[in-house]
Amino acid sequence: MTASRDYVLGSHDGEHGRLGRQHAIWHDDALAAWRRAGFGAGQWLLDLGCGPGFASADLATLVGPAGRVLGLDSAERFVEAARQLADRHGLSQLQARRVDLASPGAWRATELVEMLPAGRWDGAWCRWLAMFLPRLDPLLDLVQHSLRSGGRLVLQEYIRWDTFSVHPGGDQMRRFVGRCIEHWRDHGGDPDVASRLPALLEARGLKLLDSRSLMACSPTSGAKATWLLDFLGSYGPELQAGGVWSAAEQSALEAELAEARQSSSLWLTPALVEMVWEQP
Repeated sequence: MTASRDYVLGSHDGEHGRLGRQHAIWHDDALAAWRRAGFGAGQWLLDLGCGPGFASADLATLVGPAGRVLGLDSAERFVEAARQLADRHGLSQLQARRVDLASPGAWRATELVEMLPAGRWDGAWCRWLAMFLPRLDPLLDLVQHSLRSGGRLVLQEYIRWDTFSVHPGGDQMRRFVGRCIEHWRDHGGDPDVASRLPALLEARGLKLLDSRSLMACSPTSGAKATWLLDFLGSYGPELQAGGVWSAAEQSALEAELAEARQSSSLWLTPALVEMVWEQP
């Protein structure tokens, strides 16, 4: 097995829990995307960057016992969590495997080469993965190899992460957002990756069938604001551990967020786009 990179947001229990809450908030948007892509019963679907398997389990329910779902992720703890989730819910059609999706040819050097027959898969789902990969070609190679003619790739990725903001105020949050962007870029990621994906996919012959913006605005009581606050509360310590954010800066952020919770604040999410591509 090729050694996998560390997931920059971590794979600890706290991040596992946050990802579960995040999936619950974005659940309906995922289902709507799968409907637009024509995902359904009996299909073979890939979940690329599956994390602890929350979306994988939903996809497995969608395809039913006659279908198949394969979740792929670089974090062994998340892959094991996805397997346990499948066992708890009796989803024998769901399998999960560890692989570094940014490593050229990594999946060809493992058992995955037999699990990913060329041109057999009906669809692939990829949400908030490409932004963390230092190289996109290995991921796109796997997609192009696996999808059948007419197979669909559904992407939900950020195109402008710096739109993440709260109004009025939000000066300290803007500093935090800027520090996150710097941190991810220092680790080889691109929080605006969706701006590059259309040219890369078109060059491979895929056709863009559908697209829409998922950027949201919300009052403090709204679900999307809750999601943003959850991230702000959990990722500060990660930045501090990385030496790029101080305890004093975190305290100032927390004070600003406490004030925003008490006000009629408008929260804006990072600019997220959804794209549905078809394999020629």
